Amino acid sequence: MTANPGDGAETAVVCKYQPETLGALFDQHAEVCLVLDGVDTRHRAMEPELLDRCAKVYRISSFDSIAELSAVAVDLRSAGRVVTEVFNHQELSQFGAGYLKLLLGKTDNPLHHVAHRDKRLMKHLVRGAGVVTTGFRSLADAAEEPAVARIAGELSAPLIVKPAAGYGSTTTEKVRDGADLGSIATGLTFDSTQRSRHLIVEEYVEGEELCVDAIWSGDKALTFAVHKYLRPRMTVLENGLDGSTVLLPEEHPDLYERLRDMHARLNGALGIDSGPTHLEVFERPDGELVFSEVATRPGGAWMQHMLGAYHGHPTWSLVVSAAMTGALPPLRKARPYLGGIGIRPAAPGVITAMPADEELRRHPDVLSWHRQRQVGDRVRQVGPSDWYMYLVLGADSADELVETCVTAARTFTIQTDG
Repeated sequence: MTANPGDGAETAVVCKYQPETLGALFDQHAEVCLVLDGVDTRHRAMEPELLDRCAKVYRISSFDSIAELSAVAVDLRSAGRVVTEVFNHQELSQFGAGYLKLLLGKTDNPLHHVAHRDKRLMKHLVRGAGVVTTGFRSLADAAEEPAVARIAGELSAPLIVKPAAGYGSTTTEKVRDGADLGSIATGLTFDSTQRSRHLIVEEYVEGEELCVDAIWSGDKALTFAVHKYLRPRMTVLENGLDGSTVLLPEEHPDLYERLRDMHARLNGALGIDSGPTHLEVFERPDGELVFSEVATRPGGAWMQHMLGAYHGHPTWSLVVSAAMTGALPPLRKARPYLGGIGIRPAAPGVITAMPADEELRRHPDVLSWHRQRQVGDRVRQVGPSDWYMYLVLGADSADELVETCVTAARTFTIQTDG
């Protein structure tokens, strides 16, 4: 796992173990330096042949360690490597990957990588670019009663309270009455990966939840796909339907035009000029678009499997192609209309049964399936982003696709001993 690069060797740096990214980079004959953290080395089953093909493998305890990331950056520079791109696919390594980009000269603004993760700075900069956001406030200490009272008086309930640098829908609660903000905020449960306890409090937005997944090369969107959640993400534990369907640009031209304009504005405000993005937006009943948040990574869960079927190529191969060549291969859809859903158990416990491959293979509209858990694994159900299994579905019309998603969620179930 060593190499002898000459001065000026062009290198791609990959943050965390991502086999699809590594494989796509090797297909492009790229020199790769891989940065693994403690989670990778303790909990990931990594393919030795992929590690052996890397020019260098760095092992650090955490992407939150400034000292270790600084040492990696200095070693890369000392070896004469010219880093062409830093690839990152996880929110929990986003601060560290952004800091690494800063140290390697891939960005000159020290705020941008923070704004890509901390929703308070993100919304402040995006609002300054003329993009509509909901009302929000920063709450640095949930136990600070005067601050809680002030925020409850300034914002209109219902409210959403969550970590300012959270991920997915983890540690996120709806506050129906402002008087309850203090008790709900102090009662939030953080996991060990959430280093900061700073919160953002936002006014709740009524309307449809939309996502935009794109891949950028400069100011050009090489892909730009809009998809809509079947049900609000905050309610999936109650209604059991978790998924989204792709909206076709030819059927929603005005929506695509308005979202492209929004994205151009926020890209400028946040310094986004390359790589993948995942944007979440609310569409109010009157049609107004309200910015929610954006991540400089592809959307998670079923989304990239669904979009892989929509584009005809795995997302990470497209991300690598865009970064290394500035272009993509021809795109093609697997079916005229495409969607994806997450399947979760109805009750916690130990998984006793999951849909069989043969059963899924027989269904004419199931294009692929992806298991995150297996029989014998324990179900926690701690939040909407607790994943078990994904299905990618196809149909010949938009209405048929929604019905297919609803029926599949009822048909293909995961059983527990609970």
